[in-house]
Amino acid sequence: MTNIPSVMWAAVTRDWNDIQIEQVPVPDFGPDEALVRVGACGICGTDLKIFAGVYRGSWPPSLPFIQGHEWGGTIVALGRDVSGLQVGDRVVAENHKGCGTCANCRAGRYNLCEGARTRDPAYKLYGHSAQGAFAQFAARPAVLLHRLPDTVSFEESAIVNQGALGLHAIRRCGIEPGDTVVVIGPGLIGLVTMQLAKVTGAARVIVAGSGPRLDLARELGADDVVDVSKTDSLDGILKLTGGRGVDCAFECAGASSAVATSLNCVKRGGRVALIGLTGNVPSELNTDRLTLDEIDVFGVRSSPNCYPPLITLIASGRVNVRKLVSRIYPLERIAEAFEAYRNREGGAIRMVIRF
Repeated sequence: MTNIPSVMWAAVTRDWNDIQIEQVPVPDFGPDEALVRVGACGICGTDLKIFAGVYRGSWPPSLPFIQGHEWGGTIVALGRDVSGLQVGDRVVAENHKGCGTCANCRAGRYNLCEGARTRDPAYKLYGHSAQGAFAQFAARPAVLLHRLPDTVSFEESAIVNQGALGLHAIRRCGIEPGDTVVVIGPGLIGLVTMQLAKVTGAARVIVAGSGPRLDLARELGADDVVDVSKTDSLDGILKLTGGRGVDCAFECAGASSAVATSLNCVKRGGRVALIGLTGNVPSELNTDRLTLDEIDVFGVRSSPNCYPPLITLIASGRVNVRKLVSRIYPLERIAEAFEAYRNREGGAIRMVIRF
């Protein structure tokens, strides 16, 4: 693209709970980076917490700040050292960039880059500690960009970030063919994880939650549901499994009670993947049971090396994310979109800003 503008429209978090549409400079891009015209960017629960100042001083390090980390778009310019991508490619972007030199990065676990702890400037968490994509353009290292098939819309690309987290959880937990699995919390991550569990060999998937999201879970392939507004979640899961428990539990609710349920509903020798964040609320942990029943518990952070396979599954139709896009807003209505998502209007799964 030869006519790149010098300024662009962006949603700028000026103060906590104050977001403004402003003109800002189009970001510069380095020799190993691409400039991307943003097509769509999703709003997630972390965005709301950043917006409210929950992580102030860290996410973001200072204000004003441009949020947004779940997005796709079209490459409009490339740095001189970029290969394998072309202007005009439709791409989706990861938000974790590791330093590339620490032991975790070298092992492919760049989601656990030591730079996050040491504040190495080579480590970036875009939309959290580095400028995000609630803007017309975003510059990103080419290594973070993955081609998006024409059959996958930009709205669907906004689901890839969180969906890939579910795939990382599946890999960590290690689903075996024929397993019985429970997903606790039918939000976006839970509903994608449920589908991925079926794709990777689970014979039976139970979803525990409440409200209209349980209907959507059934529509997307859940074999059984537990309505936690009507029955105790642990009792419901154990009843469906004849008291045996499940092989693998995925905690996607981010609640201490859900953590306790996930640890107690697996069989002897079972596995638990903890995906949700409780906000540092303590969770009861029976370590004797973990030891005597050899329960494996896996923490799950981000989605290293998971974007390409998830994009393929979405493009093939084996994972349906279209149903998870609740509403689409233009950039100028982003404050309205934040409020609607905060209130979970209509059981909203994901609000998307479309450019």
